[in-house]
Parts: sequence; C-alpha cells; structure tokens
Amino acid sequence: MKPKLSSYLTFENQFYSIELTQLNGETLYYGIQLRKKKNQVELEDCFTYSNIKDTSKYIPKNKATFLIINNQFVITKRIENSEADHLKLLNLAFPNIKVDDFYYEILQQEHIHFIAICRRSHLDAILNDFKSKNICIVDFSLGNLMIASLTGYISEHKIHTNNACIICDDGQITDIQLTSTSNSVYDCNTVKIENKDVLNFSGALSLVTKTKNTRSYFDNTQEDLVRNYKEKQFFIQFLKIGLVTLFCALLLNFFVFNNYHKKIDELRETTQVLNSSKSKVVHLNETVQKAQKTVEDILRANNSKSSYYTNVLIKDLPEQIRLSEFNYQPLLKKIKEKKPIENELNTILVSGSIYERTSFSDWIISLEQINWIASVEIIKFEDVSKSSSVFSIKINIKHDTKN
Repeated sequence: MKPKLSSYLTFENQFYSIELTQLNGETLYYGIQLRKKKNQVELEDCFTYSNIKDTSKYIPKNKATFLIINNQFVITKRIENSEADHLKLLNLAFPNIKVDDFYYEILQQEHIHFIAICRRSHLDAILNDFKSKNICIVDFSLGNLMIASLTGYISEHKIHTNNACIICDDGQITDIQLTSTSNSVYDCNTVKIENKDVLNFSGALSLVTKTKNTRSYFDNTQEDLVRNYKEKQFFIQFLKIGLVTLFCALLLNFFVFNNYHKKIDELRETTQVLNSSKSKVVHLNETVQKAQKTVEDILRANNSKSSYYTNVLIKDLPEQIRLSEFNYQPLLKKIKEKKPIENELNTILVSGSIYERTSFSDWIISLEQINWIASVEIIKFEDVSKSSSVFSIKINIKHDTKN
C-alpha cells in the first residue's frame, strides 16, 4: 500500500514523454501521454508541435515528464568490444572527448555497445527552457537508445523511429541507422504504437516501471531533477491537504467551542503542562547548542589541519600532475542515522592525472621525505592514453591524533 501511495503522490497515474528531434531542418516536438490503470498501461494521447511554448497545451503544469534529445546535437557511435568499463568504452568511441563538457549514455550488450553524447551546455539550456515553461523534466535520454526497453516486446526485426532504423537480433540491437523513415505501426504487448511514438512510449514507460536498459552518466543532474520535482509535488499535495485539514479543524473548533465552555479549566491545566514542557525543551535546546559548538570546534580543527597538509603537498607539486581529489581522513563507511561517524585517521587520499611518469616517481620520493609523512602507498595507476595516466595514492601520517 505504501509504495503505491508514494508512487501516486509522486507521479499520480499520468506519465508523459517528449522527444525533441529535427526533420528536414525543422525542430519538432513529439509527445505522448500514458495512463496507469490497475496493472495496465493505456495510451491516452499522442501529439506533435513545433514550438516549445505550445508544450503547456498538451502537458499540464508540474506533471512528471521524460525527455528524449534526438536531434543533430546528439552523436551516437557503435562499438564492438567486450570491455565493460564505461569510461574505456567512451574513449574507444570518442578518443579525444573532454568528458566534463558532455553528458553521455551507454547501451551495453554482450559484444555490441552504443554510446550517445551531447554537450552539457546544449542540454542544460533545453532543461532550463522547459523549466521556465513549468514543465517538470524528471529524466532524459540521448538519441535512439531508449528503444532498447521495447526490443523484447516488438517482434519485428527492424524498428523505425522518427529518424532511424533500429536493427534487432534476438532481443538485442545490432545497429542504429540514421535514415528517413516511413509510417509504421507496432504491437507492443497489445498496445498499438506508431513509429513516431515508440521512443516516447519507451521513455514514459520507464517512469511507470522505474527502469532503464541504458546506463546514464549525467552526474547529479537527473537526481536533482527528480528531487526538485518531488519537493514541488510535496508542497502542492500537502498544501492542499493542509488547507482542507485547517478548514475542517476551524469548523470543528467552532462547534466544539460552543459546546464545551465548561472545559476551560482543563485547557488551563493543559497550558500548565505545556509551560512545563517548554522548560524541558529550552533545557534540551541548550544541551544541543553545547553539543553543536563542540562539533564545530572539532570541524575547525580538522579544517586547519587539512589546509596545512594541502599547502605542503601543493607547494612542490610538479606541473605535469593535476589533482582531482584531496580527501583528508576519509570516511570508512557511509554516514547513517544514529551511527557514529568512522574516519580513517592519519590518512590522506590523493587522486589525479599525470602526463609524465618520471615526475610522478620523483614526486612520490619527495613526499616520502616530508617529516610528518610515515609512508606513501600507490593504490591505483592506470594509463588512459599514450601520454596520460590516472592515479590514486594513500598518504599515511605520523601520529596525527589532534582531531
């Protein structure tokens, strides 16, 4: 019962998806609306428009929506490889890519993989544009990769979308060919879907099932979208409930007030109890403030120590080395409620990239000569290209007990 209620309060029973694509040089928006009834999904509506301002005509304000970016700004490549690491697959497909500038999504299969990328600046601008129109995007996908969710339900060997022909074999995608397509209708588990709507159907269905066959690497963007949407829905739903509750409470209070004048003495006794409770709360608040001050003092001490170590390590850092992480006394376990925080004391974890092996060796030697360093352990050293490598080292500190 609780999961059903939570799902209803989050998405209600309506699920939307929009595909942003381009046909014959014209930007088009294809949309779909699904409705969940009991354990079935029904196709409610399909629509097409050419201006983002018209989105509100088809999708009500603040409704959860899946977005598919399938225009000329998305590049998809096919890789035949048994590699499982997503970064290595990305580098195989796009050797010179600057990862921080792109969102990317990977469809990993047994031997054939598809990698789609899109510039962050372009996709962020689209998300902000929808946000300004009060359209709540909660998840998104790149290119034609979302079709992978439907290959097990559509029997055809070839599945056409708005701009591509998807070649399937035994439930897996073997090729994605960008081409102009003709109108087709597919039977997906008794639901009839036109080829222009198959990607949107897969996107909206992922909101229903809360699953995706692809692996998305969008940093925290997708999580932020869901969190913002849930916060907004929480406010809307509980504002309604709160207003109704308040109205009922006021109405009930009106009748109770007229019928229970004789209980004024009980209310006075209640006031005394509340005053007593208030005194206890004030006492507890003082205790909490003292504990908070103690924690803040500890944190200030750690920050001072961390700054000192950072300055010493950065001061003589070779130019060929770029640091990406400096973690002083890292956590041993995830922070959990009502559980003590456990740190790996007397330890610094450092990660980064290097463009010359000799500089890295010299740097390690110089670190070991610092008087407060007990030892340096190389945890990771991997080549990402012929000229660069990534590394992680663990620095053990001598008797650092002032925490």
